[in-house]
Amino acid sequence: MSMGMVGRNIGPLFGGAIQSVASSWGFSLLNSYRVPYFADAALAGLALLLVWWKVQDVKGDTAPTTRSRNPIASSTANIPLTTSFKILLGCTFMNGIGVGFLIPLMALFYTDKFGIEPVEIGLILSLSGFIGLLASWAAGRLSDRAGRKPLIAAGSFLSRLCGFVLPLTGDVTQAAGVLSGRSLGFNVSMPALRALRADLAPIEARGRFFGMYRTAFDIGDIIGPILATYLYDLYRFESFEVGGLLLPGYGIPFFVNSLLGTITTMILLVFVKETVHSDTSTRSED
Repeated sequence: MSMGMVGRNIGPLFGGAIQSVASSWGFSLLNSYRVPYFADAALAGLALLLVWWKVQDVKGDTAPTTRSRNPIASSTANIPLTTSFKILLGCTFMNGIGVGFLIPLMALFYTDKFGIEPVEIGLILSLSGFIGLLASWAAGRLSDRAGRKPLIAAGSFLSRLCGFVLPLTGDVTQAAGVLSGRSLGFNVSMPALRALRADLAPIEARGRFFGMYRTAFDIGDIIGPILATYLYDLYRFESFEVGGLLLPGYGIPFFVNSLLGTITTMILLVFVKETVHSDTSTRSED
């Protein structure tokens, strides 16, 4: 997972650099934006070939084990979906939307407001991502000692606050700093949230539960870009006065995302029990 996060954080800078090189080689603006997609596809194909060539299949014993013959283990499909699980599923969905909001909006936001080049946008996104990544490991260890919910609360509220403030920044430096704070908060909360999901999932049904978590995240990650770009385009050139403060219309998707994420986090903190320092027998209860 860590290597996947490293790759995801390098991606924006890598893509922006390829677009810049393609443009300097004489490609039209439209075609220069297409080149990174071809480069990405080529790297994915190379990775697939390396896996096929170097990774060996592990052929384990397919004979039924004592556990699989146990009638209790065979009835795991009937494990009820608790209230805690449903709330965590909703939080995972909102995290997917939050991630889906980020990438397309950052390109539009930095270009429209500050007029910077794709390679500069990629550099900002990559640096902010790595700042968050450095905090992720420490946050995971801390959640084992201090508890899951304190880390979830601190990270989520910081991330949502920075997401709200981001469209109000006045220059690139401010925006990059706030974006780094958003990434820091997100990466502080995520290890604790994943650990909480694992704590509350019955051991014999973790595959099923984590499959549902991943599905919820992916659905949010798909809906996020659609919703974000729609709201951005709809209110892009508008402005709204709220309590004497003039809010830019292009900030609407940032505000909506932060508000929904904050509400979801508060529901989790109120209704989902802490699992660290609590009795193991209560972990699968609502």
